[in-house]
Amino acid sequence: MKQKWTVFLLLALALLLPSGVGAQSGQPTPDDVIAEVNALRADNDLPPYEVDSILMIIAQAQAEHMASTGVVTHFDEDGARPYQRAIKAGYSVAGDLTFGGFFSENIDAGTGLSPEQVVAQWQADAADLKTMLSTDFNDIGVGVAVENRITYYVLDAGTASGISSTAVASPPSVIFTSPPGTPGTLIAPVVTSTPLEDGSVYHVVQSDQALWSIALAYGLTIEELKQKNRLVTDDIFIGQKLLISQTDSSTATPEVTITATFGIPTSTATRPVTPARTLTPTPLPAPPASHQSGRMVVGGIILAALLAAGLGAWLGRRKSTAPDEADPMA
Repeated sequence: MKQKWTVFLLLALALLLPSGVGAQSGQPTPDDVIAEVNALRADNDLPPYEVDSILMIIAQAQAEHMASTGVVTHFDEDGARPYQRAIKAGYSVAGDLTFGGFFSENIDAGTGLSPEQVVAQWQADAADLKTMLSTDFNDIGVGVAVENRITYYVLDAGTASGISSTAVASPPSVIFTSPPGTPGTLIAPVVTSTPLEDGSVYHVVQSDQALWSIALAYGLTIEELKQKNRLVTDDIFIGQKLLISQTDSSTATPEVTITATFGIPTSTATRPVTPARTLTPTPLPAPPASHQSGRMVVGGIILAALLAAGLGAWLGRRKSTAPDEADPMA
């Protein structure tokens, strides 16, 4: 009897639940996105992208990072850029790495955003569309993550060194897109500045340059560049002069010496104050002792003068009486 009721309950649950494995059955997958992208390429007479295992790994890791932070960004938790994450994972990015090599990344997120919808949104963006229809890229990797009903997508496309001899002949049409917030803006190449006479290096921000692209060109991290210029955000403006490096000779050493020199009068002025405070208690008993000793000296002088005067008078009387006493004896 119990077995019949168990079977009945299982059948009821099967009828109530949707097909598949519950709510997770409709979750989008990376394969769905790749199929949509390759279908788009086919419509434009382009060969399909090849799925690369390394790109799949880094794309999924970035999608999960965005899902955990709720921020749609090209930078991972360590501040690494897309091509840097690929190289670190073992994907040898072809091309000039100064400009990011043959590598590009599309990102997006939205509530209930399907693979078809995200590919359609990427088509509406010039830079993202070129990533999907590039003739310079061969490989693709896609990551999908869901958090709080928001689906996060990452698409990485690139070419590894040694795959195509013609691919390295010229830079790709799209190297990087600008950071989140300004989609579709191409990042201009950064020409590094020559050092000044004192050895310091400054960079003047040009049109379509970003803080991260400037940091990359000079071999700095974004945080290092921000600290050097006391920047709170990543926002920069055309014509802004950014400090890149400063030699030891041009540091604030002379200023420290000058500051120390300025401090000398202050310390000198305070020097008399310290001994005055220490000597003030000691002279207090001195005045009475000095007055007594002075009186004794004066009294001694007066006594000596009186004695001398008395002795002189006595000797004078003795001399005056000496001849009278001599006459009788004569």
